[in-house]
Amino acid sequence: MLDKIKRYQAYNRSRKVKAINFQPNRSGILFKLIPYLLHCNYPDLPGYIDDADCPFGIYRFLPEKVVNGELFRQYFPDSTARSHKTKSPYARNPCIHSLKTIGSIGTIAQSEKSDCDFWVSIRLEEIGSYGAGLLSTKCKGIEKWAAEQGMEVYFFLMDIDQTRENRFSSAAEEESAGSALKLLLKDELFRTHILVAGKMLLWWLIPPGLTEDGYRKYVQELVNKRHLNPDNFVDLGYIADIPKAEIFGACLWQLNKALDSPFKSVIKFAYLELLLKNKTKIFTLFSTKILCLVTFPERLPKSELKLPIQHIDPYLLLAKEIIAFYQKNKIKDEDVLIRECLFLKTLEGTTPKNEDKQLQTTLALMQKWDLLPPDYKRMAKLHDWQYKELLATGTRVHAYLLDTYNRLRWLRKSFPEETGRAITDRDLSILGKKLFSFYDVKEHKIPYLHTLSRKAMKQKHLTFHASKYENVIYYYVFQGKHDTESIRQNTDSQIKRDTDPIHLMMWLTINGIMQKGTRIHITKNFLNVNLPDLQNLADTLLNNFPLFNFSNISADELLSTESVTRALVIVNFDKEPVKGSSTFKSTIITVNNYGEYFMHYYTTLVQLKNAIRVLLTRHYVSRWNNNLEMYIPEQQEKYYIQGLLEK
Repeated sequence: MLDKIKRYQAYNRSRKVKAINFQPNRSGILFKLIPYLLHCNYPDLPGYIDDADCPFGIYRFLPEKVVNGELFRQYFPDSTARSHKTKSPYARNPCIHSLKTIGSIGTIAQSEKSDCDFWVSIRLEEIGSYGAGLLSTKCKGIEKWAAEQGMEVYFFLMDIDQTRENRFSSAAEEESAGSALKLLLKDELFRTHILVAGKMLLWWLIPPGLTEDGYRKYVQELVNKRHLNPDNFVDLGYIADIPKAEIFGACLWQLNKALDSPFKSVIKFAYLELLLKNKTKIFTLFSTKILCLVTFPERLPKSELKLPIQHIDPYLLLAKEIIAFYQKNKIKDEDVLIRECLFLKTLEGTTPKNEDKQLQTTLALMQKWDLLPPDYKRMAKLHDWQYKELLATGTRVHAYLLDTYNRLRWLRKSFPEETGRAITDRDLSILGKKLFSFYDVKEHKIPYLHTLSRKAMKQKHLTFHASKYENVIYYYVFQGKHDTESIRQNTDSQIKRDTDPIHLMMWLTINGIMQKGTRIHITKNFLNVNLPDLQNLADTLLNNFPLFNFSNISADELLSTESVTRALVIVNFDKEPVKGSSTFKSTIITVNNYGEYFMHYYTTLVQLKNAIRVLLTRHYVSRWNNNLEMYIPEQQEKYYIQGLLEK
């Protein structure tokens, strides 16, 4: 038993080292400061809760040893928490049994863009619902502080007993649409987690191949024979297998996740296909293979390569298994797409400063594992791709997801005996609503591109150009910096054409093509609209409508009535004379609680005021509620127009 514990500790240590090597600047926050802030409660530190009943603290965490004085002063120079005059801010009775990461941290799939999900194992019977609420608020405060440091961090409070019985009643269940994951969520935790602080999972010491009843008997026998002390471990249960009907819900869930992060979703979706396409009713999960590699190498088949501890990377191993599956089943060129998505996922969010180091690390690892995509040299220059290349790759990704989903959809009907554990109608409604919000075509709706992650679509330079054909003015946007002459020579760099510049710019905004930092240019033209007008409009759109994250829409929100959450009114953008005119051109852009953007046009002042009144009475959208803004370009009649609107 001791030998297995040592093997696990060596593996966990190697995963931490990988995470630190990938992002040295972030590692101090992830592995030291965050557990430190969870372990103490002090007024001048992030996450402080002014309530004596607030539970906090992590079992077996040594704050002074983990966080040295230099690191503490670097982030909290004015804090008196560690002054010799200060009463100890640390927990006397810790409530957090185990703090773990879940996901890509410490694997090849970790990138600059990677957020970090922490699984916080607690016992609700120890702290009560009120205490859990206080601890959740404390976690929110730490999340906010981490965001200020440029890091996206999320905490999921998970009751140990409920997790063991697969009864998740936390934000993790909300995010996963309840029945759509459960066991698969636990599978991901088991195969990807890094123990940051607290107790080790008992799962690592339980041999594979048991039933759930067999698992309980085995644990009880270990305790009875005093081979282990259960207080030294966290028992989150066991996964013997997962019924295929339950996996179908996860397929639909991964389609939803792909709306924000397609590269990672392709890999996870392929894993689900691997599970569903297996000929048996149940399929041994990948977490079991990781378990064998780390603590039960003697259980591996003789033909299987026994890897050194430091070479065990859950994402690399999973990708290799998926590629082998697609090659064996001869399913189109999916194995190539998996290689490409894994490669692009590792480069996601890289900057010129760290790109070379990250790229070289990725190339070396993937080459060693025979996972490099055939066209990896071109893939490595994602930042320099033409817009059409970005679009084509994104289209392939979405086509794969939809094609695979259609290939698997019939399987749900194949398992009638498992309907009790299949995805619920409520979850189908939740997940289906997200997909419709993204893919559905509606009147006045601004469409989303079926492309790469919207953050990856950002362009450094965009050039706008106007031309007139058969009395219709067309607005064009080109990738890069151009003048009238170079546009004629670079027609391939055209991104889109539109008859309305506002619609064109809003389309660029919601699809991530135009982001903060994008430089805007305009060719010489015959219009009243000039470069400052376009730049001011761009700034206004970006400030009012940040990139929408579908993952952040709650289940309750999706099941609620559609409502407008924010609106922008743009008046007389063309700068046509208003005084003495019978027309008063304006546009209202709205976004609803499902992430859909709409654009409506008005030609009279009465129409506009009626529309604004509807926004207030039906949706509580107004300037007083800070969710309505008006933009009038600089023009001679600007103050006159403002007066008309305020009457």
